[in-house]
Amino acid sequence: MKKPSNEVLYEEASTYKDMLLRKSWKMRINETVLFVLGMMILAQFFPTNDTRFKVLVFAIAIAVVGLSPFMYKSVLRPVYKLTKTHLIISMSGQEKSYPLSEVEQIYEGRHFYRVGGKKESLMVSRQFLSHLNERLFYYKKGNKRR
Repeated sequence: MKKPSNEVLYEEASTYKDMLLRKSWKMRINETVLFVLGMMILAQFFPTNDTRFKVLVFAIAIAVVGLSPFMYKSVLRPVYKLTKTHLIISMSGQEKSYPLSEVEQIYEGRHFYRVGGKKESLMVSRQFLSHLNERLFYYKKGNKRR
């Protein structure tokens, strides 16, 4: 018996590690801006050659990079679902479905994909990415025969 095309083959919510390692460029830029702002605020209170300034700069860097995935996870709540014919991305409670014909890998072995015409970073595990690549292979192979 064949599975219906809307049946979820694989579903995954982003973990802390996925959010830390596979952030989008927008998230990375936000973190950089936050770090620079923190550094500028510290520079108002301590001389830049002071040891306390240097220690606090490292503390801000660790806090921004280490704690931002928790914030992203609580705000965005990313969940990715893979069906036979679609990739479904849920962010902040909004679910968007993309046919596999609109999904293509940009860099081999990476988490960047062109989804719906836009470059997007998928914050999922390698296992989910391998399932997605497998589905894309079968989908494109099936379309070439027709």
